[in-house]
Amino acid sequence: MQSEPTAGVVPVTHQIADALRARIEAGDLKPGDPLPSVSELTQRWSCSPGVARAALDVLRGEGRITGGRGKPSTVRIPPRRIRLTIDWTQEQKDLVLRPEEERRVRGAIELTAGIPIEQLNSTHRYSRVPATDELAAEFSLEPGAELVRRAYEMTEKDTGHRVSWSVSYIPLVLIASNPDLLDENNEPWPGGHQHQLYTVGIELGRFERTVIAIQPTTGERQLWGIEPGVPMIQVRSRSVDVNDRVVEISDAVYPADRTEIHFTEHLNRWPAGYPSYQRSEDK
Repeated sequence: MQSEPTAGVVPVTHQIADALRARIEAGDLKPGDPLPSVSELTQRWSCSPGVARAALDVLRGEGRITGGRGKPSTVRIPPRRIRLTIDWTQEQKDLVLRPEEERRVRGAIELTAGIPIEQLNSTHRYSRVPATDELAAEFSLEPGAELVRRAYEMTEKDTGHRVSWSVSYIPLVLIASNPDLLDENNEPWPGGHQHQLYTVGIELGRFERTVIAIQPTTGERQLWGIEPGVPMIQVRSRSVDVNDRVVEISDAVYPADRTEIHFTEHLNRWPAGYPSYQRSEDK
């Protein structure tokens, strides 16, 4: 999507930023290419070094360039893309009935980002918590009912950067019949949470998701390896079983600059024999 240039009487800072942004979007400056130096910008635009640095800071704040603080500014190399579609959850469901050796090497991160499990470090933390008023309403439970809280994190072995993080809640009463589901040492679970629910007789019928944008803290930027100016996307997923019961709530976050959300809306057909459009001169 093409960016809009700054409107109105434009300060030199934004004139420079607009010009460089246009070159990046046109492909004249490609990922990894160096940007003009502060001295080059100063000479080209007849401005002070402070104005030139401020222009680069604008692009850095937009997540378009990297560098600064003594490092040359370069066009940012796009990170690995995460693709969230309506297909991968169905593929996860299909995996539930597959052999364990197949489930073990085909988890959510492979389906969404194409990263093999062996390239990742994975941590899992289970705890039991009382349901807040919000979560109790989600599950149609009384406030204070016991939930199992499960926090998941995956980081790349070569960079140490986080590639996925989520926290989920599930009523204890739903999974207490299988003690293996209460032990974090059984993670990563072959086939993921849909197979876990399968072991206690729960089949999922649909997911309901809501998406909002949030701003990460400085510490979160360090964990994810994301540039200033890049927001996060928070996705709340409601796992609904075939009996229309919410059985799990999950909150996951993704860097917005590397996340693609793809969905399809199916529309009902018009009824048979619907009237065709007629122009006024044809009537």
